[in-house]
This record gives sequence, C-alpha cells and structure tokens, in this order.
Amino acid sequence: MFWFGWYARQGYRVTRIGQGGFLTLSSKHTSGLADWVIPAVLVACTSVSILSTDLYTPSLPHLPRLLASNAETVQLTVSLNLAAYALAQLAHGPLADRFGRRRLLLIGMFGFLGASLICATAQTIGGLLAGRIGQGIFASVASVVVILIIRELFDKKRAVRIMGYYGMAMGVAPATGPLLGGYIFILVGWRMNFVLLAVLSAGVFFLVRRFLPETGTRNYDAIQPGQIARGYLDLLRRRAYLRYLIPLTMLFGAFFAFVTAGPFLLIDRLGVATQNYGLYYGLLVLAFMAGGFTVTRLAGRVSADRMVQGAIFFAVLGGVVLVAPLVAGHESLAVIMIGMAVLSFGIGLILASGPSCLLDGAGDGASGSASALAGSLQMMSGSLGGLLVGSFHDGSAWPLALTIAGFTSIAALGYAGLRPSGRSV
Repeated sequence: MFWFGWYARQGYRVTRIGQGGFLTLSSKHTSGLADWVIPAVLVACTSVSILSTDLYTPSLPHLPRLLASNAETVQLTVSLNLAAYALAQLAHGPLADRFGRRRLLLIGMFGFLGASLICATAQTIGGLLAGRIGQGIFASVASVVVILIIRELFDKKRAVRIMGYYGMAMGVAPATGPLLGGYIFILVGWRMNFVLLAVLSAGVFFLVRRFLPETGTRNYDAIQPGQIARGYLDLLRRRAYLRYLIPLTMLFGAFFAFVTAGPFLLIDRLGVATQNYGLYYGLLVLAFMAGGFTVTRLAGRVSADRMVQGAIFFAVLGGVVLVAPLVAGHESLAVIMIGMAVLSFGIGLILASGPSCLLDGAGDGASGSASALAGSLQMMSGSLGGLLVGSFHDGSAWPLALTIAGFTSIAALGYAGLRPSGRSV
C-alpha cells in the first residue's frame, strides 16, 4: 500500500489497529511535506463537490428552453441536489465510523463520477434531476469525511488554522465554477459541465487511493439503527452543540438562496451577460476567502468562539444592507453585490472557525455523527433557501433579500439564546 510506506518515511508514526488491519497515522507526529499532502488531497475532493453545485448555474436560465421545462422546475436541480446532499450525510457519518474515512471517500468519488455522466447524457429535465440527486448523495461524503480527517490528524489550534486555509482554497472552486461554466455553455453547451465533473472526479479518485491515509478507528457497532438514532437525539439535546449548529446551518442556507436566485436576478433582471456572471459570483467568493484568511491570522490569538461572534455580526449586517435599500425603493446590482459580499465574509469566518467549536460541543466519541448531522442540516437549510426564493420568485430582489434577512436573524438569535451561563469557549 503506497501511502503507508510513504507517510512512514515522512516522519509519521503509522500503526495498525483492530482485527480488520485498520491503519492510522498519529496526529502528534505530522510535519514537513506530509502536512500539506493531506490537505491538498482533501481540497481536491471537496473542490469537485463544490463545483457540482455551481459550475452549471450560468446555464440555468437557458435550461427551461433546452429541456422543454420551466424556471421553477429547473431550479429544483439546485434545491433537490442540496436535499439529497443533506439527507445522505446522516448515513455517511455512521458509515465512516464503521468502514473508515478513506474507503467511504473512494466510494463517494466513484459514485459521483457515475451520477455526473447521467447528468451529461440526460435528455429530459427528469433525467437531469435524477443525476443531480445522485451527485448530491455521493458528493456529500466529502463534506463529512474531510472535517473528521482534519480534526483527527491535528490539534485544535492547527486544525482551526488548516480549516482557514482549507476554506480559502475552497473559495477557488466556486469562484472559477460559474465563470468557467458560463464559457463552457457558450462554447460547447451545458452538458460539457458535467463531463468535466466526471473527468475531475476520476482524477480525485486516483489521488485518494494513492495518497490519503486512514485516520480513525473502526467502530463495528456504528451502523446499528438504535445507536444511530440515540446518537443524533443526544446531539440535539446538547446546548453547546446547538449553539454553533444553528448559525452554521442558517448562514449556509442564506448563501444558497443566492446560488439559486442569483443567476435569474443578475442575468434576467439586471442584464449581466451569461459568460460574465461568474465574475460577480467570484467577488463573493473572494469575500468568503478573506474571511477564511482572517481566521488563519487570528488562530491562537483570538478564540474560535469570538470569531463565530464576528461572523454572525457580518452576516446580519449583510442582510440589512440587502433589505434597507429595497425598502427605500432602490434596487441595483451594486447594492446586491455589496450586501452579499459582507454576508460572504461572515460565512468565510464561521466555516473556518465554527466546526472546531461544534465538535467540541458534541462530546467525546460523537465526531462522526456530529459532523454528519451538521453537514446534513446545512444542506437542508441550503435546499430550503433555494425552495423559498424559487417559490416566491417574482423577478425582483425581494425574495432573496427577505430570505437572507430571515436566515441571518435566526442565526443570531440561536447563538445568543444558547449562550452558556459561564464564560464562552
């Protein structure tokens, strides 16, 4: 096994655990080149997953005509993908504990490849919806497993810093996705977006198989239905866990409201060219990356909880910037982009600092379920955000602005209402 010997030569302490010959790396002996091989592979895994959400979004306004459908049905290719992404994670957490992080990630990448090919060859909107649901199921493996691997390999301070860099790197995928997707649509058609995803997932499958180590210990009871249910119910009773779960979930939903409504609002109403939509979307991702970079600079000097507080402040401010001009009767591209940029900065902060606090609040032995439940509810929130803006679609910015204002308000109230009686983390 290539990675076993390679990591041992890089200074890792590699051990064999359990009857199944399960391999793990010691988290206390990572250094040098090996420190960045793992994050690089994890970035590649999640980048493909993120690309699947927004690479084809510049094609959305054109798909009703190309597939003999309508805007509301085409928007379901976003919201149902997120719903599948959400629900599948509830199974992926226990499966990762039972069968291992690495093995599950390989299955996820292989399944994602197949689902991408279904999308690429779909002749009807029903076929595309089926492929998008499949993409959601298999892409969600990475969102569960990646956080677990980072958490298991690095101590808290380094994990927060790596999550910051990870968040910045993840910003590259959604920044380039719509821009690349716009030109793909113009030059070779919307189907090639999914062909590209299939090719990339094949490459990532090879990288995972070649370089990614196993980092956990196998729990043979993890997939017992009773234990799974008790584990999730216990998490939902933990105030320390819910305090970070609510804002992480709500802010994710707020952003995906824009992922769904943004192309229609900017392209159809405000006159942005299809091939240029990615440039505006990229501005938001740069703001998101700035939030992640801020976390890397503050890690070790400012507590993760304080950074979560800052994230919620900027998110609420972004909602206010979106709504206030509309109340005054002013709707413009500049106002929408400024409000979304402020919100995106806050999301970058919380996605880099929040997971560490979240897993701390979950208690010992619940990391897999805690990561899966958080990821699942985040995607459910994203799906809800997409459904809301789609259901109230009237061509204006009002559905988007009100959805974001509502989600950010719930995030702030949930965090404040679950404040512990003592000092914060």
